[in-house]
Amino acid sequence: MVEYTEIDPNELEIDELNERKEDVGPHKGIESLEESVRQQGVIEAPIVRNSGDGNYKVIVGQRRTLAAQAAGLDEIPVRIVDWDDAEAIEASITENVDAFRKSVSRTDRSEALLKLMKINDWTQEEAAEQLGISSAQVGEWLERTRDAWEGTDVHVSSNGETDSETRAKVDQVDDKKLSAIRRATGGGEEGEKLVKKVSEDDISQREVLEAKKRADRGEDFEKAIEEVHSQQSAEGDMRVSTQVTFTGDYAEGLQSAAKTRGTSEDQIVREAIEDYLKREGYL
Repeated sequence: MVEYTEIDPNELEIDELNERKEDVGPHKGIESLEESVRQQGVIEAPIVRNSGDGNYKVIVGQRRTLAAQAAGLDEIPVRIVDWDDAEAIEASITENVDAFRKSVSRTDRSEALLKLMKINDWTQEEAAEQLGISSAQVGEWLERTRDAWEGTDVHVSSNGETDSETRAKVDQVDDKKLSAIRRATGGGEEGEKLVKKVSEDDISQREVLEAKKRADRGEDFEKAIEEVHSQQSAEGDMRVSTQVTFTGDYAEGLQSAAKTRGTSEDQIVREAIEDYLKREGYL
């Protein structure tokens, strides 16, 4: 059953099964979601379900709802669905698979995916098929649920217990880096220490993987990371950090390319930029 209605956004609650738990507030600024909602209203209706006590909880569209609340809108359109917990979690995750450019925290996504797999008793392959992503991608997203990280700030079980600054630092380290660190150190406190170092020193994935290769040859992993990072810094102290958002056909094409290559969208963009700079003679 699906129906639409208009409702005061302040009467809506965020469903506890919503994937996004961090970075949920609407950002200020003329081009922010809040400003857009204030000027144009909510164009795409959030998806909600009845909580059983007469109230509605938001499954998909959390930031739109919060932006509408902050903008002081009296009513917004909502789509009411009759979904169980498994369907609610899957919808929350799928929204962010389709719009991977959103800044959902890696820990939130990992925790939500694990919960979804447990509810449905899915294997990694079954989860990949249901969500329309590769099995390798599912494995990467589950990195923070591994037993090797139990008892550290990296593990999803520490979500909500670790202070926000530490959580943000840990979450900056992507899953490929985490995997390389775990395989080199076994995880635990030693791995946690290196995860924080990688975050604080802005050590790249390429540097982590190169250090992992050296560790496989018998070198100390932490020392190898320091040497590789120092070498890269010496070769080029200048760094440029940027964020690019793709939409529509470009977003779909980028996602397809990443799936085909078995890598991340960020890596596809990085390689494309490097190829362009070399081709045009800038490198």
